[in-house]
Amino acid sequence: MFFFTGFLIGVVSLIPGISGGTVLVLTKQYAAVTNAIAHFKEKENRHSILVLVLGILIGVITFARIIELLFYFAPKATMILFSGFVLFSIPDLLKQEKQKPNLFWLFLGMLLIFFLSCFSISTPPVILEYPKLTFSFLLVFSIYGSLDGFFTILPGISGSMMMMILGPYFLYKSYLANLSFVNLSFLIPLLFYFLGDLLGFFIGSKVSLYFLEKQRKIFMSFIIGMVLMSALVLLPMYPFDLQHILLYGILLSMSFLFSQTLNFFK
Repeated sequence: MFFFTGFLIGVVSLIPGISGGTVLVLTKQYAAVTNAIAHFKEKENRHSILVLVLGILIGVITFARIIELLFYFAPKATMILFSGFVLFSIPDLLKQEKQKPNLFWLFLGMLLIFFLSCFSISTPPVILEYPKLTFSFLLVFSIYGSLDGFFTILPGISGSMMMMILGPYFLYKSYLANLSFVNLSFLIPLLFYFLGDLLGFFIGSKVSLYFLEKQRKIFMSFIIGMVLMSALVLLPMYPFDLQHILLYGILLSMSFLFSQTLNFFK
């Protein structure tokens, strides 16, 4: 079950708006995984986490090629679809909390995302030229990996959503999609990224457990603010002619139906 859960986390880790935490809830493994991470020193828990990580790696590599094709053939449509996933995750977050969010912390969450988006690295959806593998690049890439892992485990937050806002999403996705025996050098940046990812995943689970127990309302208000601003930042802005209005309507409707399907299984 840990392998299957990890595989699903790997798949959705590339889809902004669908968090690893959502997968854990759907598979009823959230408590088991966070508990295994929190008590990692026990032999049985180390084995469980290893199986989970293996599933994540296989899921990520498998699905990256599909994402690459989507951005190659329909980059605008894919971005609208992904933005819709983020946008329609907000009502579910509000429903889960069963109380009005703290507006001050919600605003701070929005402000953080807006601030981060101002320093985003601009990269094309499909990478044709890859950066040189210098030590400084690998160090920065591993830091991005740790941020990805940190946000992946937080409820309601998607690591890939944050990577899109910060900028390295398309590079990371392209490394995965084009990994082969011909491009074995791609293993080097991916290894640094995954090591950072594991560290961030571990820290994120600790932070999540602490704040959900001690300051749940403040913590979730902050997260809802982050998700709300993320949807606004990621949503592509195009001229509102009839063609684009129809495109927005169809793709956002698809996002909404998919989100409702996930909520049904919860």
